[in-house]
Amino acid sequence: MPGQQSLEFGATEEKVVAKANELIRGRHEFSTVEQRIFVSMVAQLSRDMDDFPMQEVRIEEVWDVAGACPNNIYSRIDDITDNLVEKTIEVRRRNEEGRETGFTKYPLFKICEHERGSGVIRAKFNEEMSEFLLDLKERFTLYLVTVFLRLRSKYSTQIYEMLKMRQDLRKERVTLQEFRERLALEDKYPRFSNLKRRVIEKAREELKEKADIYFTYHVERQNNSPQAIEFFIHDNEEVIEEIKSQEDSLSHLEEIDQGTSSQPESSNSSQGNHPERGPDAVNGLDLFLENRSQAELASLNKDRIRDLYEEARTQVSEAHPDQPHTYIESRVVTLMEEAWDNG
Repeated sequence: MPGQQSLEFGATEEKVVAKANELIRGRHEFSTVEQRIFVSMVAQLSRDMDDFPMQEVRIEEVWDVAGACPNNIYSRIDDITDNLVEKTIEVRRRNEEGRETGFTKYPLFKICEHERGSGVIRAKFNEEMSEFLLDLKERFTLYLVTVFLRLRSKYSTQIYEMLKMRQDLRKERVTLQEFRERLALEDKYPRFSNLKRRVIEKAREELKEKADIYFTYHVERQNNSPQAIEFFIHDNEEVIEEIKSQEDSLSHLEEIDQGTSSQPESSNSSQGNHPERGPDAVNGLDLFLENRSQAELASLNKDRIRDLYEEARTQVSEAHPDQPHTYIESRVVTLMEEAWDNG
C-alpha cells in the first residue's frame, strides 16, 4: 500500500485497523454500534497472530464517540450480542470481467459473552475470518480506528472504508446496483433522489467534517437514469491536522488519566482516585475533557487538570457522601468547569 498518504502510517499498531479488501467489499447489515465493536476488535489484533484470542470492548467506548451512552444501552446488550453471532458478512466472487460468479457468507464471531454489570462485551472471531484479518500480505486496507469511531452513520463508515481502499488511486467507480448491494440498500430508498440525499450526501458531509479523506462524485446516467457513481477521493488536510493534534493530546491525556487512576483500589473516592467503571459509570474527568476544544486539548497542562479533578472530587464527595457515583461525577464536572473558567 505504498501510495496511501495516511495517518495510519507511523501510528501504533493498536490504533490501526487492517482488513482484506474482499471483506471491505462484503455485504453486511450491522448497526453502527455493531460495526464499532467489530472494528475496535480488529484494531486490537496483532499482525503476527496465528489465531484469534478472546477479546473485549467496553460498550460505553463504542456506543458514541462523544461518550454519550444512553441509559438503556445495557438492556440492549442481549440484542447486540445476538446480532454479532447471528449476522454474516457476504463476500462476493467475481471473474476477470467483473461479473459475479457466486458468494460466501461468513459468520463474524464464534462466541460473544457479557458479565452482568461489567459494561464489557467479550467475543472471539470465527476462525474462517483469519484470511481477511490476520497475516495480510496484499490487497488490504489500513485506517485509524479513532477516525472510524468519529463517524455516526453506518453508511458513512461503509463508504469511508470503500474509499480508503482506493485512496491511492484517488477514485472509485461503482455501478448503482453494486453500491446498493455493498451497503445492503437493495430494498431501501428506491428513488435515487432519496438515496442521494439520505446516504451519499450525508456521508459526503460527515467525511468532510470528521474524516482524513472526503469525496466529490459524479453520477453517470443513461437516458437520465442513474447507472453508476464515480467517487473522487481527496485528502482532508484540515481534519488530518486536527486528528494529528488530537492524537498527540490523547497520548498526553492518557498520562493524566493514569495519574488520577494511580490511587489504591481500597482508597475512598474522597482521596481523588479515578472511579472504577461500572455499567452506568460516568467519569467527570472524561466529560470535562470532551467539552474542551481542539486548541484547549493541545495546550492542557496535565498537572493542572489532575489537580482540578482531585480537588473537585474531594469537595463533592465530602459534601455529598451518600450520593450515588453518577451524581458525584456530574457535580465534579460542574466544579471543574467553574474552576477552569475562573482561571
